[in-house]
Amino acid sequence: MPRKRNEELNEATAEAIKQTARRLMAEEGTNGLSIRGIAKALELTPPAIYHYFSSLDDLTTVLIADSFNALADALEASLHQSAAPTAAGKLFDVLLAYRQWAVDHPVDFQLIYGNPIPGFVAPREVTVPAVVRTFVPSVSLIDEALRTGQLQPLAPYDQIPPPIADHLQRLIAAGDYPIATLSMYLAMILWSHLHGIIYLELFNHIQPNVGDVDLFYQTQLRALLLSMGLRI
Repeated sequence: MPRKRNEELNEATAEAIKQTARRLMAEEGTNGLSIRGIAKALELTPPAIYHYFSSLDDLTTVLIADSFNALADALEASLHQSAAPTAAGKLFDVLLAYRQWAVDHPVDFQLIYGNPIPGFVAPREVTVPAVVRTFVPSVSLIDEALRTGQLQPLAPYDQIPPPIADHLQRLIAAGDYPIATLSMYLAMILWSHLHGIIYLELFNHIQPNVGDVDLFYQTQLRALLLSMGLRI
């Protein structure tokens, strides 16, 4: 029993450290994150933090992996819960969930897609699997739509610039992903276009200009999917 209680206390303390780190990032940005600051907020000594995380980089890595995995969990849940009868409809639901997660978790979203943390290099063996999970739902749905004829790409989306195609093919080969190059290309287009809206929203730039951001996002998403050749 004492061992189990100690494990629970350790887990609770580690979670408290992560939540405090998120709060400090929300207040001061990623540059304001420090072991000393976290320790002070929790009324602990800095060495006590190192019992749970070996360094600030270690803590940052865990926060990044947690954020990517939480986003992936939300996208996978959206896919499973979608009642849409087509791959395009499910993709629409998944991409709505993508924005909603970002709006609900702005600190985590900015941590994984915002300004780089000076001097920090994320270990690929930890972060890449989590990153890949966030792309699987949308890329797999695009690939399904291509294979089943639900998606017949319209110009200019039916052609990939050769240097970009070469790069995507190397990524697909390196990861042994069972998808078409065009599926990855179209996913990158969707990802980059929608991030523009999401980031303008997170920093409160787009609200004064469009009013209903939810409706604006849905309208732009639908228009982009239709322009690619998808029917929702």
